[in-house]
Amino acid sequence: MDRIKYFFIKNKRIIMIAGILLICSIAIAFGVYAQITNKGVKVPESQKIDEDYEDLKNNFQDIFTNSINKETTANLNRNYDELLYTRYDINDSKSGKFSIEAKIPGFKEDTRTLQKINEEIYDTYANEILKIANTATVYTTYNLDYVAYVNGNVISLVIMCKYKDGTKAQRKIVRCYNYDIENDSILSINDAIDLKKLDKNEMQKKVTSEIKKVNKQIKNISEQGYKVYLRNEEDPMYQIDNTPNFFFGKNNYLYLVYSYGNDNYTSEIDLVIF
Repeated sequence: MDRIKYFFIKNKRIIMIAGILLICSIAIAFGVYAQITNKGVKVPESQKIDEDYEDLKNNFQDIFTNSINKETTANLNRNYDELLYTRYDINDSKSGKFSIEAKIPGFKEDTRTLQKINEEIYDTYANEILKIANTATVYTTYNLDYVAYVNGNVISLVIMCKYKDGTKAQRKIVRCYNYDIENDSILSINDAIDLKKLDKNEMQKKVTSEIKKVNKQIKNISEQGYKVYLRNEEDPMYQIDNTPNFFFGKNNYLYLVYSYGNDNYTSEIDLVIF
């Protein structure tokens, strides 16, 4: 017994180092196992966005299902089908004149803010359709769809219009409304940033980087003789405070939408997602 005690006293430092190395080895092995099996490790949100980023951008055209995405509303006690609906379902055509397929959304509840949104939607889209039907001089196609997402107390309505008149390039026009149900108000981009607890400076770096990357790709295509839509990297619209359209989508991702067809004859859209 004395010999064993003497051994531990003499080799105390070596034993302590060996113990520390053993604990570290176990921790590293557990971390590797957890990553392989995906158990017990929470993937950081920023990393998850990076993994989904290209899919989210590539599938943007497919989200417009003329319905409310209620995957994130299970914890809220209300019937969202009673809040938003297809207010006008228009399907009309005239040979050589126009083809119109449009589902125009509207809010059912009668608050001051929702009245304002409904009026703006009607003035923008219903009046455009009437103008096309009554005065089109070249063959015109007009398609309109929408989608809505609920995240927390915010319902985001996103409307896409595809508009082509004559031989001009097709325009894709996107408009977003982010309605705070609890406070009966429309969210600003700064409200959205606060809700997501994002850093505005980091957001700005990402927007600038994304637009430069897209523009570089576009310029390479242009040099091959193709007609493209070049971005003006200095445009004030790329400043976060001037973000023209944004919405909370599936899984509470925040989309910044740069839809150049809103003001020009182009179908080009850039998305920056957080």
